[in-house]
Amino acid sequence: MKNFVRGALAALVVGSVGAAAQAADLPSYKAPPPPLPPAFTWTGLYGGVNIGYGFGASSQETGGLSYISGGIFAPVAPLGSAWTTGQNLQGVVGGGQLGYNYQFNPWLVLGAEADIQAADIGSHGNAAIGIVDVFGPHLQSVNSTKKVDWFGTVRGRVGLTLPSMPNLMVYGTGGFAYGQVVHNAGFADNYTFAGAALLGGGALGHGYYDNTRVGWAAGGGLEWSPSMFPAWSLKAEYLYVDLGNTRANSVPLLGLATPVFAATQNSPTRFHTVRAGINWHFDPFAAVAPSSASGALPSVKGPPPAFVDSYQPFQVRLKVAGVIPLDGHGKVYDSGAGHPLLGSIGALSGLTGANGLIAGASTNTSSSIIPMLDVAYYLNKNWAIEAICCVAPHHIQGTGTIASDFARAWLFPPSVMLQYHVTNFGAFQPYLGVGVNFTTFWNTRVNNDTWGIPMAPGSPLAGLGVPAVLSTFQYATVSPSWGVVGQAGFDYMLNDHWGVNVDFKYVGLHPMVHSTVISFAPQAPGVGAIFIPVKVSLPINPIVISAGLTYRFGGSLLSPLF
Repeated sequence: MKNFVRGALAALVVGSVGAAAQAADLPSYKAPPPPLPPAFTWTGLYGGVNIGYGFGASSQETGGLSYISGGIFAPVAPLGSAWTTGQNLQGVVGGGQLGYNYQFNPWLVLGAEADIQAADIGSHGNAAIGIVDVFGPHLQSVNSTKKVDWFGTVRGRVGLTLPSMPNLMVYGTGGFAYGQVVHNAGFADNYTFAGAALLGGGALGHGYYDNTRVGWAAGGGLEWSPSMFPAWSLKAEYLYVDLGNTRANSVPLLGLATPVFAATQNSPTRFHTVRAGINWHFDPFAAVAPSSASGALPSVKGPPPAFVDSYQPFQVRLKVAGVIPLDGHGKVYDSGAGHPLLGSIGALSGLTGANGLIAGASTNTSSSIIPMLDVAYYLNKNWAIEAICCVAPHHIQGTGTIASDFARAWLFPPSVMLQYHVTNFGAFQPYLGVGVNFTTFWNTRVNNDTWGIPMAPGSPLAGLGVPAVLSTFQYATVSPSWGVVGQAGFDYMLNDHWGVNVDFKYVGLHPMVHSTVISFAPQAPGVGAIFIPVKVSLPINPIVISAGLTYRFGGSLLSPLF
């Protein structure tokens, strides 16, 4: 028995040694090393916000005043003058940007960027010129103010990077600029010569410009992406913006006795901006690296995976939209008593018929291109509730007998929609929606354009030999408006999260504009100023055509409600 145990142990030891020796002869295999992190690249879409400061470019305004009539002193007219005023544009700017970069090689990045900025940039300047002519001494003066309410740019970018610091880019940029410029100029001539009391001691005039200007912008900056947060970047940027020149011309003072002058103020709108910002970078078109269950990369690239319509309850769209009024031809009414001797100007002066309509007067509303943000929540894959938010500037233009670009207003027209999305076509997902819109109007301003309203034959003023009254708008307000919204569009989903969107909307928008018109009859100065309260029924009813990016998220958080 002992011999048997000894033999078994000896065999076991010999077998173990042989197995170890055999294992030592086999080749050894190491686990594949983990894949290297992807190389940093600037390629892709990005969006972000910025804040900064704008300041003037040491520009000078120029202007002048000259008389075109001497009034009771005709045929001799007072002398005019010319002046130069300083301009000190400055103020805070802030807004957002959206762009795309493409990195061609380790050192060259080309891209394009669009931004929109709210601005509180303003300036104030004045000048006074003393002159002496045959009437005696005068003091002619101007008081000029300039304001930039908002501006935007669409620019190309050329960036340079170093292979040793791929996440730091130095770039130059330049392109198209546009913005809202408001320019006011008040003119005065204080008379001190003999007989000036007959003329009220002086003459006053006012020039006004309020419009969207276009120009150019150029500059450069630095952008840096922290290594720990490669999807984010910080930037510091300088930009020079030139929106060209504006001219504020005075509304001539009219009358048989008072000397009439015309004055103008020419003002350049050029300023520097320095701003800091933050961007979030994403690339919905990036290819996903293929992988296998064992962790090894396959040698042959397979077909791309089929689109899977997973449930993503939250959705955000960022788009550019065109707002095109379908109607906009409003009716203009005399809304009440205008002159103590004439009562209702419309009915008694011949400017309107018995129904209060000003004959031949109409209005229309300009189109606009705006950014738009949509936010939606999907109750399930087909039904969604969407909120639409944007702001839009519009011109309200008079036509016919009130031909004048008389008012500008900003619109805030949020809408809430109930939508049905068709999901039977894979990545292509059309939808229909219906909802309600509530539009408010703010920052409404009127121009000082002068226009004529003709008198109807047989009217009281026509009997006095007055063929027409000259008029200008004093102020305007726009009441809020409710309306129904209809919608049709589609998303084309590039993957579970990213897609592109095209959308068409019809908005029922019919506000009422209230204004006061100041009219005067040069042939009947004794009548004085005629104040006509008017209202404009303004059926805008625009279609809104938009296109942009769709992003859906939150699929791992919630399940469909039903």
